[in-house]
Amino acid sequence: MPGMTDWQRDINEELRRERWSLHGPNRIVKVLPLGAGAAAALGGYITVGSSLVGKTPSEIERALGLKRNYLLAGAKIHRFSRLPMSYEYEYELTAAYPGGLAFNAAHSDPAYPAGSAAIHQWRIKDGVQIPVDATSYLELRPTERFPYNWLA
Repeated sequence: MPGMTDWQRDINEELRRERWSLHGPNRIVKVLPLGAGAAAALGGYITVGSSLVGKTPSEIERALGLKRNYLLAGAKIHRFSRLPMSYEYEYELTAAYPGGLAFNAAHSDPAYPAGSAAIHQWRIKDGVQIPVDATSYLELRPTERFPYNWLA
């Protein structure tokens, strides 16, 4: 926030509450390629399920700014068993900012294009993994669309 000192920004960051849930449209999810192995816990980038509703794997890939053909065979979407604690993640703006930075063709990794400015993303910090429901994940074939009812 403009005009704030470093300590004021730190306090503001600690007090911010994400509008996440473990059920419903604000459910946090992790997107992996179809065929990814079983997992008990995951890290990396996450988003909310409502951002994916109605999209095919290729549309999800473009919207999230993932590597080209990352979801070519389909997508595997995981639900988390608990919400991340404030010290376990960083807000990385929207998918339009790969790695939380403005995309610049001259300096950015071309493998990770800018995604949608409407999709917020967070990064689970390095070395941290959040438990997922290993028995209840969604497998989307290339032509299937992400169903809203899976978020309930």
